[in-house]
Amino acid sequence: MNMTQPHIDEILRVFFEHELEARTGPVTRQRITRVHQRLLDCLETESEVILVGDDRVLLAAEREIQPLGAMARTMHAEDLLFGLDLFLREPWLDPGSQERQDQRVQLRLTSALIGMLVTSRLIDRSRCACPLIDLQARIRSASRGLYPRRMPESAIPGAEGWRWRT
Repeated sequence: MNMTQPHIDEILRVFFEHELEARTGPVTRQRITRVHQRLLDCLETESEVILVGDDRVLLAAEREIQPLGAMARTMHAEDLLFGLDLFLREPWLDPGSQERQDQRVQLRLTSALIGMLVTSRLIDRSRCACPLIDLQARIRSASRGLYPRRMPESAIPGAEGWRWRT
């Protein structure tokens, strides 16, 4: 892992700012903001599952300095893939408590975020092939009930058009 790569807080800030800029409807913007906060909550809550070894030690040190947002400040793009896998499971993607449209927005944004990570080369596609395939399958499976008539069989939707700005 190249240590000059941005941390998750910067990646998510740029990604969600871009998504909000592209939308004008207040309801859609609220949904995007809810998904962003839900993802941050997921990453903080699930940090012990996502990180291993020295990364957990670094996270503990960061939490002593500033607990709020410590996970997003310490993890990198490849770590985010494992967080996104959890974000696509209950309770984070929850048909019982979330509106259908919120679930759709969560899936669409997760797919677009993965696409941005890949196309911007923030993750090594060949090294992360298995987690990427798992995420693609999870998105496809979760989407079936939400988009019963139109489920793409190809690559992760929303991956086009993203480049990380350096």
